[in-house]
Amino acid sequence: MSSLSIDPGLGEKFGKHTKRIINQNGSFNVKRNNRRLNPKDIYHFLVNLSWTRFLLVILAGYLLVNLLFGSVYFFIGVENLRNSLNSTPMNNFLSAYFFSIQTFTTVGYGGIVPDGFSANLVASFEALVGLLSFALATGLLYGRFSRPSARILFSRNAVIAPYKDIKALMFRVANLRNNDLIEVEANLLTVFADPVNHNRKYYGMKLERKSVYFFPLSWTIVHPIDEDSPFYNKSAKELKELQTEVLVQFKAFDDTFSQTVHTRFSYIVDEIIWNAKFKPAFEPDEKGEIIFDLDRIHDFELI
Repeated sequence: MSSLSIDPGLGEKFGKHTKRIINQNGSFNVKRNNRRLNPKDIYHFLVNLSWTRFLLVILAGYLLVNLLFGSVYFFIGVENLRNSLNSTPMNNFLSAYFFSIQTFTTVGYGGIVPDGFSANLVASFEALVGLLSFALATGLLYGRFSRPSARILFSRNAVIAPYKDIKALMFRVANLRNNDLIEVEANLLTVFADPVNHNRKYYGMKLERKSVYFFPLSWTIVHPIDEDSPFYNKSAKELKELQTEVLVQFKAFDDTFSQTVHTRFSYIVDEIIWNAKFKPAFEPDEKGEIIFDLDRIHDFELI
């Protein structure tokens, strides 16, 4: 078996059965409690939110700020907002709220105009808040769009297939974008869990080819199961009892941003198919161009 590797930062001790270490979306299966909030962390929090949550936060902030200023206009008196008086309190509040939106966004239709010192003071302050808020939102949007990232497609299953005169663990990866990735590199670890002693052991996995120069097609990553492999002489049942998980770290140089990008993935025992091989995912057409079907990266056949 390969030499025992150093704990990669995922911990060797655990109290009971745990789920997979790396989720299929690349995130770690870790929940942090008692985090100390710091205003400096707000930017990182908003940049790392999913797009759905980010847009909801922006929308909620927009509505809440205008609700706050609309309430201020309402309580100081809508008579201080020229052309805003209506027959009912609700209509008066709506007039104050929509005037707040016009001031916050600096639209200023002119239908309602602040009149008096208090209304003009609040409107002046809200205009400043609006300008700063939109500047911050623009910066966050730019940060999210400009941040280098990798969209790597991993085959849904890994397979154990014949390799030379032995067998090998294989899985495929492909780039979901049209950008050029160069100096592509992969690193693998096997994790065995001991439910009796409540600990994990990590083993490095040698690869047939650790890196490739170019990445326009799929890359089949191959780990030969020889005497140095943690899979050597282990059956599927034994690997399942050990709660085996194969951790994948993938990184490449993105030619578009001139920066290194990376992602993570993992395969558990139930996602490893024994005695199977992948089907071809690309082939040349009549013009001699190579046609690569990304959906076929998952296709395999039993042997």
